[in-house]
Formats: sequence, C-alpha cells, structure tokens
Amino acid sequence: MKSNIYKLALITAFAITLPLTGGVAQAQEPGIVAILDVAAVFQKNLEFNTQMEEIKKEAEQLKLQITEQSKIIQSRAAEISAMESGADRFQQEADLEQQQAQLKTQARQAETNLLNREAQIYYVTYQKLQSVVQAVAKANGIGLVLRFDSSPVNGNVRPEVIKAVNRSVVYNDRLDLTTLITDQMGPQVVADSQPTQIK
Repeated sequence: MKSNIYKLALITAFAITLPLTGGVAQAQEPGIVAILDVAAVFQKNLEFNTQMEEIKKEAEQLKLQITEQSKIIQSRAAEISAMESGADRFQQEADLEQQQAQLKTQARQAETNLLNREAQIYYVTYQKLQSVVQAVAKANGIGLVLRFDSSPVNGNVRPEVIKAVNRSVVYNDRLDLTTLITDQMGPQVVADSQPTQIK
C-alpha cells in the first residue's frame, strides 16, 4: 500500500513539474534574428564622417608642419656642415640635434592625440549605435542582431578575399536592419521623433 502511495506521489510531482519546465523551455526559445552592416552605418553617418574629416585635415596639416620644420632643420644642418670645426660649430650641432629630438617628440605626441581622438569618435558613435539597435530590437521583438558585411568582394584582391572568407555571416535570409539603424542614427535620434517600429 505504501509503495502505491509513494508511486502516486511521484507521478503527481512529475505531472506538476511538466508545465513548469515547458514554460522555461518556451522562455528560452530564440526571438527574431536580424543582421546589421555596422561598417555601412558608420559610412553613412554624417556626424561621424564630419568628425573624421576634421581629424584627417588636422593630420594633413600636422604632416605639412613637420615636413616644413624638417626642411628648416636640414637646411640648417647643411649650413653647419659648411662651417669650420670648433666650439661654435659643435654647439650649433648640439642645438640642432636637440631641435630634431623635440620635433620627433612633438610629432609623436600630436599623432597620439589624433589617434586617441579618432578612437573616441569611433567609441561614441558605436555607443550610440548600440543604443539605437537595442531600442529597435526591443520595439520589434528581435532577440539577436548579427554583424555582417554587405560590401562586394573583388576576387582578384587578396585582402578582400581573405576578409570575405572570414565573415561571420555566410548566408542569410533574415531581417536586415542596416537602413533603419542608419536612419535612426541621424539627428532625429536626439529629438526622438522617429519610430523604432519596423514597417
């Protein structure tokens, strides 16, 4: 008798847990999967491109300044080499070497500053991208957004082929969010006037 009651209790406990475990399995099912060409979003973002253009112009100006100062130092070096040996020449050579070292240090520091600013622009833009993608995904029940590359591949250019071979997404027939996210990344995102709903 006890064994029958024990069996009944086990069957009842098992039956009660079935709906619970079924609910957990349903909750863990993946949602909609979408894809996003992050590089294309960056390329089409006006704010990002404007800031990067400013960095590029500053880098070109820096290069011109360094080139000009290098020419002045080379010209001065030619003048010093034509001088007779002596204390005055040695002093001027030492001064010139110091100027060269300072120029190299300034150039390295300026280059580092530009690279850091460039990295900051990428970081801020990517943070904004993540925020917009999250809003769009939540509004549309998207559970996963995969990064992909939609750029065409030139089979005659080795780096392009290697890059294509290493793409994360080989084939998809999924929802492409690139255009929507590109639109949402514009000034309207700040004003929050554009819908995040996929039509």
